Amino acid sequence: MAFTGQVTREDGKKPRGLHRQISNQILSDIRDGSLRLGDKLPSQAELMKQYDVSVTTVRQSLSTLEQRGIVCREQGRGCFVSLRSGQSGSSTKMRSAGLVFERTSEPENAPAEMEALLAFANVTRQKGLRLVTAEMEFDAHLSGNALLKTFDGASLDCICAYLHVPAEAAEKIAVLQREFKSAVVFFPTGILHEAMPVDCIDVDLRLGMRQLMNYFLSLGHRRIAYVGSQIEACLGGDEQVTSGRWQTYRDDLTRAGIALDTDLIVDIPYKTGPGPEIAEAIANLVRRDNPATAIFAANDWTARLVMYSLWQKGIHVPDDVSLAGLDNVSFAKELVPSLTTVAFPFEQAAETAIELMRRRLAQPDRPIQKVTLPAELIIRETVKAPKNPKI
Repeated sequence: MAFTGQVTREDGKKPRGLHRQISNQILSDIRDGSLRLGDKLPSQAELMKQYDVSVTTVRQSLSTLEQRGIVCREQGRGCFVSLRSGQSGSSTKMRSAGLVFERTSEPENAPAEMEALLAFANVTRQKGLRLVTAEMEFDAHLSGNALLKTFDGASLDCICAYLHVPAEAAEKIAVLQREFKSAVVFFPTGILHEAMPVDCIDVDLRLGMRQLMNYFLSLGHRRIAYVGSQIEACLGGDEQVTSGRWQTYRDDLTRAGIALDTDLIVDIPYKTGPGPEIAEAIANLVRRDNPATAIFAANDWTARLVMYSLWQKGIHVPDDVSLAGLDNVSFAKELVPSLTTVAFPFEQAAETAIELMRRRLAQPDRPIQKVTLPAELIIRETVKAPKNPKI
């Protein structure tokens, strides 16, 4: 980053309207690439020294640039070259929205991700808004200038971040918040995030899970199996994995006076599908002595594979064993039999995100708002009472 000298008259005197000339000089440096998108401007003291002017002149110059959208100011950090450099001032009317999301390569996450994107597309279309999306790889650390450049020239009014890893989201959110005062964080994991300094949507997956476990138990199921990933971490007490699925399964069994039976757990390695050994282990849940009468699969993708693995072994859902999943993705109701599942409120989450962004756009200084949406049990055809219920 470089500035192109002091602004003076030929006679060496300070010209009138110096703050405007400094503003124009900074803008010129942005246009010729000396200052790039997302770059931090020098401090006020550095600008005073660079241009040999008073602090009042520097502040007036920066204020002019900020009003024009050339730079944006971040409390305690300074001024940055804005995504909106050279564009007209912002409007309180919402016309367009951005969605930045992390593309997951894991097959178990892909169906839910697609449901979320479709929900945002449907809601913005219904409301007459233009939607611009930007994709990040799940494991990539796209942030700073690179993240801003994904929306360069998009003229967005607001933005929503759909991020999977809360621990890595702070910097990304800080950058978005600096540019878009209506940024919303929407975490699809279902883990509640109290510390995020932006409007946030959480989903209480445990509520829907408790409904499912109570439904299993009310029908007389006591041998309830769990099929999912990261089982070792679950058994080790890691509360951050599985977004509460495992923890609710374990805790509701305990409340019902049922001891956790690790023989009723099948681990499908993360980022893979069930090979022959896993398919055999799933079938053995039902073929063993004192078999499972019901299976909870950690998501609908897993539930579909469980159903197929059982069918290949001549075991039928729900006649031989009940089955339920989580997400309520589109194919869940199309399976034969149709899948009982805990529904993630994709459409409601998108509606809520748009409303939060609209409010933030109208009232930039209003208090941070966090909305928790409930997950809900959807009862279909894959669950029924066991042959010998023990109620």
